[in-house]
Amino acid sequence: MNTLLTVSVFLYFLGTVKYLLFLGMKSRTTGLLATGMIAAGFVAETVGLGQRSALTGHGPYMNAFEQLLFGAWAVFGVFLLAELYFRIKPLGAFMAPVGFLLSLLAVVFSGQAGEGAVPVHSYWLTLHRALSFVAFGAFSLTFAAGIMYLILERQLKAKHFGAWYHRLPSLSQLDDANRIGLYVGVPIITISMVAASFWSAQHYGVYLKSDLSTILLLLAWGIFTVCLAGRVSRGWRGKRAAVMGVTGFAVVLVSLVKHLG
Repeated sequence: MNTLLTVSVFLYFLGTVKYLLFLGMKSRTTGLLATGMIAAGFVAETVGLGQRSALTGHGPYMNAFEQLLFGAWAVFGVFLLAELYFRIKPLGAFMAPVGFLLSLLAVVFSGQAGEGAVPVHSYWLTLHRALSFVAFGAFSLTFAAGIMYLILERQLKAKHFGAWYHRLPSLSQLDDANRIGLYVGVPIITISMVAASFWSAQHYGVYLKSDLSTILLLLAWGIFTVCLAGRVSRGWRGKRAAVMGVTGFAVVLVSLVKHLG
């Protein structure tokens, strides 16, 4: 890992800790420091990934090391945009750990930094992997909003207004964040999967491989697509959308682990 990428992982760690402290303390200064650290880490990683792409001649998504770093970059990029748009500071306590975990795993896989298991001149594979991780970032928003929605909804239903109730945003704000994550993520992952099928046809002679990671990705796509269709056509929202968002993201995580393994 080059210096900028190492610095970004360290800043992500500090920002994640600060966001968790913010959720517990509700300190405005802590929240501002958390956002500043994540933003600084994102800038450092963006420059670092750009340098790596210039050095290798391809985008940062050709081996486990690069894919994990790019996934972290997508999660933090979506998070910063979401915080700016929704003004939901507690999002950081749920999205930042996801991004930091990916960057930490990238350190574990840093031994693969010089490897490229497939030809780098495959347009369809490049499109598939780039869009997949952008969609992953969007779905991490759906996941975080869904988790917070379920926590808050449970407290309201039990009429037990604990610390979480006073630290989390309203149910309507969280449902809106869930909706935007779906609206952005589903079209992107759909295009990504079409690109993957074309690459598979060129590389393996079949449009769809029957390996477990592909099956899991199709399952996640189905969950998110059904949820989005239900929102648009039947007005699904609230707890149902939150549960489906969290479930879909969990399947995506399992698919990623299987793919990396």
